[in-house]
Amino acid sequence: MGRQAWTVEATDPDPFTIGLGIFAAIAGGGTFLEARRTRQEAEGHHKDAYRSAWFASRRTLIFFKRSVDEFETYMLEDGFAKSIFRIGAVRLTVDFGRHKALRRLNGQVMTTAQFMADNLDDLSDFLGVDDQQQIDAILKRLGEIEIPGTYRDLIKLARAASELYSDFLDEIGEREAFPRDANNAQ
Repeated sequence: MGRQAWTVEATDPDPFTIGLGIFAAIAGGGTFLEARRTRQEAEGHHKDAYRSAWFASRRTLIFFKRSVDEFETYMLEDGFAKSIFRIGAVRLTVDFGRHKALRRLNGQVMTTAQFMADNLDDLSDFLGVDDQQQIDAILKRLGEIEIPGTYRDLIKLARAASELYSDFLDEIGEREAFPRDANNAQ
């Protein structure tokens, strides 16, 4: 049998799972930066590998920011910004298209969280004492994070965390002369 378009409204899973993925991405990156924070840069590290790890981390951060932006649009459109960020606090009644979009976003956020941790872990292979102060600042801020009270708080937290990671990557990019936009490309 072929696919049928849903003509009646269907209840979509709780958006908490998407929010939880966003929260996992926030914490996951810092965890892996911490794993190697005391290593000194070893002789013979290849600049190309470092550059690739940096670009992979930047791309993941871009995906993370886009996922947060997309989730925010659903949150605002469906009116659950001020709802409590807890399992079962929000149940949406949506059509088939929205159900598929939220399911896709859920998978995207979970994948992004995993890639963010992996890419920052790879980047950490190249970090040394010059990065320690900023890593410590990121970990201090991440250590202060509590589970957000509302979905709106989650979005604010996600944006603040993405700025921490973005500032960190920007500093590395400047120091290593990695191009950050087409104007600075070689």
